Amino acid sequence: MEKTKRKYSKWKFYLFFAVVVAALAGISHLWSLSPLEKAAPFTDTSTAEKQTPQSQSDSSPVLGAQFEEEEEEEENRFPLSQDDSFPILGEQLEVDDSANGVFFSRKVWSYPECFNDSNATQLVAAERNGIKPAETRERVMELVGQGRLTYIASSPYYIVEDLTHSMPYLVPKAQLLLNTIGINFVDSLHSKGYDLHLPVVTSVLRTGHDVERLQQGNVNSVTNSCHCYGTTIDITYNRFMPLKGNSPTRYDDNLKKVLAEVLFDLKAEGLCYVKYERLQACFHLTVR
Repeated sequence: MEKTKRKYSKWKFYLFFAVVVAALAGISHLWSLSPLEKAAPFTDTSTAEKQTPQSQSDSSPVLGAQFEEEEEEEENRFPLSQDDSFPILGEQLEVDDSANGVFFSRKVWSYPECFNDSNATQLVAAERNGIKPAETRERVMELVGQGRLTYIASSPYYIVEDLTHSMPYLVPKAQLLLNTIGINFVDSLHSKGYDLHLPVVTSVLRTGHDVERLQQGNVNSVTNSCHCYGTTIDITYNRFMPLKGNSPTRYDDNLKKVLAEVLFDLKAEGLCYVKYERLQACFHLTVR
């Protein structure tokens, strides 16, 4: 009799234990919902709906207006077509005339402002990357023999016009920059659908004797010129040599703007310094 009672009591205990466990599990589940509710704070959807359209309507028109003002400002400051009789005039454009075949750039809004690296800035780079200035042309030829200077007069990427006050030699780093300019220029012309042309180099390496002769007819020439280091190049923006033809194309604004974009990109990449020269009608640049 006692044995039967113990079995009944043990079974009853297990049943009671199971009920308690189930009850605790249910309570635990109910409590687990509470932290979720606290983790996701209540948001008044009516307020959110009111705020979202308002914030969008407040910001979008302002950004749009600012963008339009920037566009208008760029259009008002980009270089105009140049008059052949006075090519240094007309350096700012008032309208976007791209629909009529005139190239319009949003990168270069003003030649003087976009290319304003001073001679002092370029001189630091020239002294760092170039040769020690040579007084005579004989010394230049010695440096060529040592491999410190490279001949640049013959290239499929650019034209070097007849030089009277400089020599067609650059340090290898500057020659690589010049090659890149020529390649990028032709590639950009091709992508824009213009006739292919090559940039024209007008001044390269100067000796001390060249500087002295140049100063006799050019008051802007300085004794310690960047050109004395084999790092500096002048590229005219008034003449470009077509791949098909023997006569240069003169005063073409589209070609000038494309060349300016090429130089702007290389300058932005930290490969060179560039100065826009009005009197000499060239881009004066030094390798970095």
